Amino acid sequence: MLGVLETSFVTSIREANEVSKYAFMVRDLLLEEKRDQILCEQAVQQGLELGGAGSVAVGTLFAKRYSVWVMAVISACSLYDTILNIEEDIVRFELNGTGRMRYETQLEIGQALVNKRIQGPEMTPSSEVLVQRKTEISLLRDRLQLHLKRVFQSVATATGANIRVMNALVAHNVQQLIARIINDSEIWKTDKRLDLIKDDAIIWLEESKDNPFYTRLQRFEHPELQGPPFLIRRYCCLAYQVGSGSSAHGYCNSCPKLDSETRQRMLFV
Repeated sequence: MLGVLETSFVTSIREANEVSKYAFMVRDLLLEEKRDQILCEQAVQQGLELGGAGSVAVGTLFAKRYSVWVMAVISACSLYDTILNIEEDIVRFELNGTGRMRYETQLEIGQALVNKRIQGPEMTPSSEVLVQRKTEISLLRDRLQLHLKRVFQSVATATGANIRVMNALVAHNVQQLIARIINDSEIWKTDKRLDLIKDDAIIWLEESKDNPFYTRLQRFEHPELQGPPFLIRRYCCLAYQVGSGSSAHGYCNSCPKLDSETRQRMLFV
């Protein structure tokens, strides 16, 4: 698990008594002076300006980058039956020099999803165990939603970004992650694990106006497209504002601003 979290989601796990080397904790994003310092540095690394013409892009790109940590939390649950600590004074992060972030947290003390704690990963969970698992994941989802609400509200205040857009960017990455996991047998390996992943996905993507992970996304259809469905974002993340000339970022291949022909060239050429 540790290797996957670090490689795929730039998220590391520290021991409870270990001192973090990361400069910031999430709680800093809720304090105006510290928040503005962090976002200003992030803007500089992206070639943008907090409070200037690129300020909104700073906020939308923050949400897109932060979704990587959200995906780490979801993957730890569904793949490894492990709950990561999401408290604002435990989760820490640093900027990597390009405007992206690396994350660090701890395992939630005394918490492992019930099928691992009671049955073990290789046994078929009983109906009672599955009900308890659903309860635990639902509680984690609700806590994570509140976490994002507080952080995104603060970042939106500083940048002018639209919270609805920020949530939609996270939802896209979460839904694309779940689709990729479900469609890759090298990830889930056993039918029992796949069943758990699908059950978890129902909770994470529950259709509700209060669930920021749920949103209807358009699929890009093409006969050459293999693997999981390719989902198109509802909103542009504004990454095209980063850089200029030969170093310009351009549109992402999942951007709603692209026409089908351009998207096809980006995906298959």
